[in-house]
Amino acid sequence: MGKNVDQVEQKLLKVVPAEFKIDVHHWLILHGRYTCIARKTRCGSCTIEDLCEFKEKTEI
Repeated sequence: MGKNVDQVEQKLLKVVPAEFKIDVHHWLILHGRYTCIARKTRCGSCTIEDLCEFKEKTEI
């Protein structure tokens, strides 16, 4: 998505609607903590699976 935190932030600011910008960082943290876990993803219970750009890396 980006090579550093500033690039990632700028890309996210372009796609996240204004009404969600206050809470989106919490949602991303929680998503990474409980659903899109690095060691064992839970794609089957992911509510945004259709937006995933990494399916080929996670499917068993």
